[in-house]
Amino acid sequence: MRTQEVNRDQFLVAAQTAAAVQLAYAHRGTSLAHAALAGAQRFVEFQHCPRNDVSDARAGTKFYYHAHRHDAAEHGHFHLFSYGSGGRGDFVHLAALSLNHQGQATQWFTTNQWVTGERWESAEHVLAALAAFEVHTRGRLAPVAEWLTAMVRLFQPQLEVLVHERDRVMAHHIGHERAETVWANRNIDVLSTTPADLHQRIQQLGV
Repeated sequence: MRTQEVNRDQFLVAAQTAAAVQLAYAHRGTSLAHAALAGAQRFVEFQHCPRNDVSDARAGTKFYYHAHRHDAAEHGHFHLFSYGSGGRGDFVHLAALSLNHQGQATQWFTTNQWVTGERWESAEHVLAALAAFEVHTRGRLAPVAEWLTAMVRLFQPQLEVLVHERDRVMAHHIGHERAETVWANRNIDVLSTTPADLHQRIQQLGV
């Protein structure tokens, strides 16, 4: 019972943080979708925002925002990573988070290896990295980093299901072909999805 109470308290703090960041942007007449562009004058498909990504060397994490999915409802999405033992060039993709054109989170999703060029790791490894995920930065993207950190904490139960489903789907494909062939298959991009509605998640917590 005590563990459940602690977890709920952590979820509540994360929910408050995420909501506060969104509200602050709304008060300024903007949104997370605009803030995620990091000052870019044009949103070019596949181009990282910011161009050199946001990295937290202490935490060994990074993220960037871009668009490469042909989905009219999606403005863009964040890709979240942890660094491997080889440094920033040796990274693991943890999850991606879509925003609609109003800057509201819509869904979490996982991707095939070729999408980001990550070092592929098991669900257990990815979930351990997600449990410890945080990213801090300075400047205009500091609130975005704070929001992403809070969203990862708030959606831990959903992310656990998401990542295990990623491995289940991958195992199904690898049952028919070599892993390297599946990882490079451009017809397999998104492996699993789960909703990321902040308002709905807050309601689930009974707030």
